Amino acid sequence: MYPGQKSGDEYFRYILDAYSDMIVRLCYTYTNNMTDAEDIAEDTFCELVRAKPSFDSEEHEKAWLLRVAVNKCKNHLKSARVRLTVSLDDDDMPEIADTSPDPHEDTESGRVRAAVMALPEKYRTIIHLYYFEDLPTEKIAQITRLPRATVGTRLARGRALLKKQLGDESDV
Repeated sequence: MYPGQKSGDEYFRYILDAYSDMIVRLCYTYTNNMTDAEDIAEDTFCELVRAKPSFDSEEHEKAWLLRVAVNKCKNHLKSARVRLTVSLDDDDMPEIADTSPDPHEDTESGRVRAAVMALPEKYRTIIHLYYFEDLPTEKIAQITRLPRATVGTRLARGRALLKKQLGDESDV
């Protein structure tokens, strides 16, 4: 146990408060559907309760949760139910705890978030983790289980696509 870690219900309340918005946003970058993102985030936290892993640090804890969420998102996207389903509502991205602007909002931040969500999944996830979760490329490589060079390449290509989408005036 790392210093400051709580136990029992207090610990799980802390985990939910600290990481729920981040996990939901990450899941949304994969699914582009808020209902699915919330379900996968809930499954991620249920996995934490089931597995009861011990962590060396908060960074280790965060990385574990992100890795589990990424795996659950990938499994969800591979499922036949998802592949054979057509979404009826593409605009279900609400604000999350006042930290996530509406992508359809007429602000620079909303424009950028909408542009990120329009990227192909392999770039969208890397861009999200790097810019919105402030993770370094080494940590993103661990979480996504990609080589660090691949993360760097996808980050550069994602930036280029964003720059093309947003125009050269945006500072991406």
